[in-house]
Formats: sequence, C-alpha cells, structure tokens
Amino acid sequence: MSEVDSGNESFGDDDFEAEHLRPVDVNASKQEVIDQALEYCQLALGRVLAENRNLRQKNSELQSTVTSKRRRREKGDNRLGYEAHVGSWARRFFLTKEIWVRTEDFRKDQPDLPANPEHRFANNNMYSRGITYALFEAIPPKYHLLLDFSEYTHLAKDFVTELGDQRSSSINKLRGAIAPILTSDGHRVDPKLLGIAAADRSADKVLLGLLRFPGDTTSKVFAPILFPKGQKRMEYIFTSNIVLDIHRVLIHGPSSLAEGSKPDPKAAGTKYGLVEATDHSIALAGLLARFLVSTDKIFAPMGAITKINWEADYRTYRKLLASNPGTPFVKYIFKTINKHAFAGMAKTPNTDEEVCDADAEDEIAAAMNRLAFGDFDDDDTQSNGPTDADFNENGNPTTSVDHPIPSLSTPVAGSTLYRQK
Repeated sequence: MSEVDSGNESFGDDDFEAEHLRPVDVNASKQEVIDQALEYCQLALGRVLAENRNLRQKNSELQSTVTSKRRRREKGDNRLGYEAHVGSWARRFFLTKEIWVRTEDFRKDQPDLPANPEHRFANNNMYSRGITYALFEAIPPKYHLLLDFSEYTHLAKDFVTELGDQRSSSINKLRGAIAPILTSDGHRVDPKLLGIAAADRSADKVLLGLLRFPGDTTSKVFAPILFPKGQKRMEYIFTSNIVLDIHRVLIHGPSSLAEGSKPDPKAAGTKYGLVEATDHSIALAGLLARFLVSTDKIFAPMGAITKINWEADYRTYRKLLASNPGTPFVKYIFKTINKHAFAGMAKTPNTDEEVCDADAEDEIAAAMNRLAFGDFDDDDTQSNGPTDADFNENGNPTTSVDHPIPSLSTPVAGSTLYRQK
C-alpha cells in the first residue's frame, strides 16, 4: 500500500484506498474508529476475493489451453519434457518389447537380466524385472530418472495409457484385415462375424476349427490357426499363412498385403526401421491370430468372455522361442517370418538357410517339455490371474494385479510330438 501522509488527506496511487479509505475525524470515538477500520477490512477482503476468483478463472483457462496443446503434441506443451515422445515410445514398445505394462513395472534402476533367458520366466517377480529392463531400453536415458514410480507417477501413467491406445489401434487395423486374411488361406467366414460388435462367434464352425483340434472341447494354447494347414507339427508353429500375414500387418500396415505394395512411410516398420522379427513380435502375432477369431472383444490379459489367460499364453509362446535360440525349429520360424514379413519392405536380415525336418523332433520335444512351468520355487503369491474388472475397454489395468504365471497342465505328447497326418 502507499503511505498515508500525516494529515490523512493523501491516499497515494491506489484507487481502492483513494475511494474507500476516509480520514478519521479527530473527535471520533474509539468505537467509531473501530467501525471504520472494520468497514475498510471488509471492503479490502471483498477486493481480494474478487481478484482471487479472477486469477482462478485465468488459471483454469491456461490449464485448458495447456491440456489442449498437450493432446495435439505441440512443441513445448509439457511440464516434464517427455510427453511429445511418449506415444512414439509406446508404439515401438508394443511392437518390439511387451504387450502389457503396469505402473509397478516402473522402477528406479535398470535391473540385471539372468544370463539364461529361460530364467526370466521363473516367476512373476523375474518377469516384471524383465519388463523394467525393457522400459529402460525403450526410453531415452535423459528420462530414466522419471521411471521411478515411487517418486514420479506421470510418465508411468502416461506410458500405460499410450500402450493401451496402441493395443486398441492395432486391433482395429487387424479387424479390418482378418477377413481377407482368412479368405486367402481358404477359410470362408462372414466378415460381419469378425467385428467387435459382432454377435456370438462361438457357434461358427470355421472359427471353432481354427481354435480347436478335432476332439477338443476348449481353445488350446497351441491352436490349429498357428500351424500351416491346421496340422499340429510343432516344428512349423507360428508359420501359418494367417500368422505370417498378421505379423506383416502389425509391422507394415494392412496395405502391405496388396501385391506389389511399397513401404508405407507412416507404418511402424518404416518409421522405426524394423527389419527383423523378435520372439516378442512372433508371440504377439500368434496370440492375436487366436484373439481375433475368438469371442473376446477387448484385448485384455484375461479374456472377458473366453476366460482365456491371454497374458499367460503370450509368455508361453515367448518362453518357447527365447529358451531355445539356435535350435533348427526356432531358426526355421524366424527365417520364415522374416522372409514373409519384410519381403519388399526392407532388406531382409541374413538368416541361416537350415530348415527344420523330422530329425529335429527329439530336440523340439525336449524344448516343449521344458515348458512345464511348475518346476520352480515361486516366491510370489499364487493367484488365478486378473479378472474382467481389473481392466478397462482398452485393456489397461484399473487395479494393481499380479502377472499370471503361465502353466501347462501336461507335457506335450511325452518325448515325441503329435503329428496330424
């Protein structure tokens, strides 16, 4: 406030004081002085409240502007410097690292990974550590401090949301492509049955035949759709035309299936320079092949309708591939998928020309039998996995849920593989 001169006649430059602060009569009683002071205080309080309302309104308008700019990913729209990039990180992460991530996977330090890839699948804690490791790989070092969820929650929450959006986007693209993919492989299915709003698909014999072998009553983790011509020969798993096409669409978009198609500069494969398949991308393509013809509509870890533990099946696929590097049948899987997924799109990486044949069956059977996940000491609390209420329509977790541990009830056909002639 401006100083008041000794004669109480000057009130400085403050308009409020000039208007409301009247000089006190020298003959005024003590009560009159108090009343005048209270009146002034009330007027001053009213002015402060009015200014506060005005500032709050301006602050609200500024927040709305910042939020709008943040959604458009404009330069300089974020408080921590990462938000313009988190969508791109999540898209690449979905295609190259993991399908589902939870906020508890965001930790302060990057953990060490076991030398033996198989040990990563030992229990929930080990698998979560692997996800943390992947997050540190996917997010630039300048933002690693923000990966500590105990201190910073914004990056983790935004990343989980963006990853859910990427799952939904990929599913939507594949729903539009799955009908022609099935048709080109000789499976006649009404396209209306394959949309998210379709009626119950469980009665369609063609779709059931892709999920179950003759005599099966439930969908199997190693379903016919994963094998060429639906014949269960484990040395050729993940090399059906359907899985190959889905993998190609995931990397290069639906237009890549057209004859003579060229690289789409907007497709993930072109944008991120993806030139070869990974155990993750293969497991993802196989899982999505089953999901798209199942009765589930939301790609969550636990199927809302089928009750299939999709996350557990995904880990089963990854363990099969990651635990057997260099074996003939795994080499064949990678060679076949790389040749199909990247043909005409990018330089296909060099692969071993060795293909799998019947002589590799014993080795494959041994690898399959190692998928018995019950032979470890699990230091986590066992659970039946998440329920429908744990995930929203994008498959994002709404509560903290344990990673379900994959399990196979029985070894696969003993020491020899079942072959359907």
